[in-house]
Amino acid sequence: MSIDEPQSTELQDITLVELKEWLIQTTQLFAKFAIILIFLGSALAFNIVMHLSLVASYALIIIIGAVLFIMIILFSTKNIVHHYLKTSTWGRILTYLLVALINGLSYLWAIGEINRLFLVDPSNLALTTTALTATQSFRYTTIVLLISYLAAVGIYVYFSQKDSVAAGIRQKSINHRQKLRMKLFAGMIFVSIVISSMIALDNFPKYRDQMIQIFAVNIDFYNYHTCTGDGFKNIDGILFLSASEVLVAKKTEPMTWQFKKLRCEP
Repeated sequence: MSIDEPQSTELQDITLVELKEWLIQTTQLFAKFAIILIFLGSALAFNIVMHLSLVASYALIIIIGAVLFIMIILFSTKNIVHHYLKTSTWGRILTYLLVALINGLSYLWAIGEINRLFLVDPSNLALTTTALTATQSFRYTTIVLLISYLAAVGIYVYFSQKDSVAAGIRQKSINHRQKLRMKLFAGMIFVSIVISSMIALDNFPKYRDQMIQIFAVNIDFYNYHTCTGDGFKNIDGILFLSASEVLVAKKTEPMTWQFKKLRCEP
């Protein structure tokens, strides 16, 4: 018993040191990206509130998504939580199940959006369905990874506090830990804001629907056809559903389309 306890304590100390170093590096990474995201987010909010260019709003959303993508790639490559999950059988099983759940939920969300906006089988809009699934998977993955950071902070604070009380550490060490916790608290605020913002995107269905329509019309719809009739005049795209039925896209407002099923007669 006397031999096992020092080994266990030593292992816990090493784990806490590794966790501390990772949290410091990750918090510094978040601090750098926070400045960029605050600037881009403020510009997007101003653009939406002032009802300025929709194109500028779309461009800012794409840029914010790219910045988040880069941040998550840098964050996930050295994610200590994921590393420890990979070292155990149950951890790997949990990871695989989580990935499968994220991809499944993302696909179900994508086909639901296709049905709601276009009233067609999602297989007719294969590229749009794939893009929506990938985008939603990235969104869910980002939220899960950021939550892992919050979990790591909680684990570190709990065990470091426990060790501090048991060891009765000196005032200098206490001040050092307090400064570290203030930095981690700032990191937690940033992560919470990012997660809340990604969840809050569901409250702006108009912009989300318009972006989906823009993508679909430009990627899955065709510009050339041999159909005749009044319903095919001044259209912006056509999607062939069967041998004689098509879905026509016609712009009604800037960045907004009306979709109607028609019979195609050459």
